[in-house]
Amino acid sequence: MPTVQIPVQLTVKHLMAAVKQLSPIELHEFIRQFAAWQNQQSQQTSEEMALVQATQERLPVAQQRRLERLSAKSERGTLTPQELDEYRRLAQQAEQLNVMRVEALAELVQRRNQPTHVIMEEVGWENGRGGA
Repeated sequence: MPTVQIPVQLTVKHLMAAVKQLSPIELHEFIRQFAAWQNQQSQQTSEEMALVQATQERLPVAQQRRLERLSAKSERGTLTPQELDEYRRLAQQAEQLNVMRVEALAELVQRRNQPTHVIMEEVGWENGRGGA
C-alpha cells in the first residue's frame, strides 16, 4: 500500500488526491468499506430519528383535554363509574406513552453520550408541559 502524506487539516481535495493514488484493488476495498460505513451512518440516523420522534409522542389533543377534564372531576370526587373507567384508560395510555418517551430519551442520552438536559433541549422536551 502506498504511503500518502496527509496535511493536518484534510479537505475533500486532499482526500480525493489520496484516493486517486490507490491501486485498483485498494480502491475497490476503499469503496466497499466506505459504502458499509455510509450504510451504517444512514441506519444510525434513521434509528435516532425514530428515537427523537418517540420522545415527542403525546396523547392526541382531544384525549389529553378529556384526561385533564376527567382528572379535575376526579379531584372533586364527581366522576361517574363510566367516567372513572375512561379516566383510568386514558391515564394508563398517557403513562405508557411517558414510559416510551423516557426510554427513548435514555437511549439517545446513551448513544450521544451527552447530558440528559442537552438531549431534552435538542428534542424539544419541555419540563412541566407534557414532559415526564
